Amino acid sequence: MLVTGIYQSPSQLVRKVKKLAGCCFLERTMYMAQPGHIDHIKQVNAGRVYKLIDQKGPISRIDLSKESELAPASITKITRELIDAHLIHETTVQEAISRGRPAVGLQTNNEGWQFLSMRLGRGYLTIALHELGGEVLIDTKIEIHEIDQDDVLQRLLFEVEEFFQTYADQLDRVTSIAITLPGLVNSEKGIVLQMPHYNVSNLALGPEIYKATGLPVFIANDTRAWALAEKLFGHSQDVDNSILISIHHGLGAGIILDGRVLQGRNGNIGELGHIQIDRNGKRCHCGNIGCLETVASSQAIREQVAERIANGEASSLSEIAEITIEDICSAAAEGDPLAVEVIEQLGAYLGAAIAIVINLFNPEKILIGGVINQAKSVLYPAIQHCIEQQSLPVYHQDLKLVESRFYKQATMPGAALIKQALYDGLLLMKVVEG
Repeated sequence: MLVTGIYQSPSQLVRKVKKLAGCCFLERTMYMAQPGHIDHIKQVNAGRVYKLIDQKGPISRIDLSKESELAPASITKITRELIDAHLIHETTVQEAISRGRPAVGLQTNNEGWQFLSMRLGRGYLTIALHELGGEVLIDTKIEIHEIDQDDVLQRLLFEVEEFFQTYADQLDRVTSIAITLPGLVNSEKGIVLQMPHYNVSNLALGPEIYKATGLPVFIANDTRAWALAEKLFGHSQDVDNSILISIHHGLGAGIILDGRVLQGRNGNIGELGHIQIDRNGKRCHCGNIGCLETVASSQAIREQVAERIANGEASSLSEIAEITIEDICSAAAEGDPLAVEVIEQLGAYLGAAIAIVINLFNPEKILIGGVINQAKSVLYPAIQHCIEQQSLPVYHQDLKLVESRFYKQATMPGAALIKQALYDGLLLMKVVEG
């Protein structure tokens, strides 16, 4: 999920950004030789302790030792380093039962620590400045008209520089940059293999942004990062095995197994939209025939409704010139027969694909992400019916089908990448050493 590159000379943007933020940026790269065994253990242990403090703080050092299974001496050393780095601080937990000093606990200190989170979509870019705990401080959305690879890269670099210049007076200690986007991504190397809508092939986006800013860069597929955001901040926090189904321009699945995002080769897995549903169906943009995406994406649903209305079917939607997914969902929720039938058919398609995923991964929870949730009163029963008919009873008997928390908060998946890098200790140690 993380990427940067190694470059000898900082660019002009690096110098500008350092000047704007009072030289509070971390410049150490994370794309380097693997740490030695001792350093790796230190990194993992520090990440484990920081995660416990972040999730359970205020927490005492004694409880940290018990929960982490680390020796008290190790806890003392790690927490001292984190306090010295201003990443955690001491606070009073409660008054001691007996006379004496009150109990001292530890909690994270996010004040002054920031990161940039970016979401590149089809024709737009959202950029947000977050504090280290995830809270959005500033966000902005920009239309992106560029399509070709070099133009897209230059536009992204320009927008990063423009953001830093525009909000210079609000920048503090910026630690890193996270980017999420649709398509196939080699997260380890920061290379975008391909993206829908853009003419991109093997774009070294992570290294190029690092070269321009000097900041560690984390890059991932948007659906996989979204699943991580639901695990860390959203509606799958209470389970270790969940699957997020994203329904928008395309369809994707983000899979969490044993509390970790399933990555697959080069960080790519879960292209649910390219399961073949109809061998005699439409040709998909991927080149194959009859993919789920050809009948279950937002565009496919709109096209189906428009075609049926054009063929004379009655619907309350017939008065609308440009029919949106929101219009269709609203009509279905209000009982419009055509809209209900289309959403129920969508549920059958999705349900069949989801049942396959359930049989493969046996999750505890399925999350549905997208504006399509506005019609969940019609959609969910259709999906549930397929799940019950097509997956193993022992797998679906306690399975929960729920709405995702994040959809409109476009940069929260990027925030999840940063949070996970802190928990893994990788970014955390760079901040400590900063």
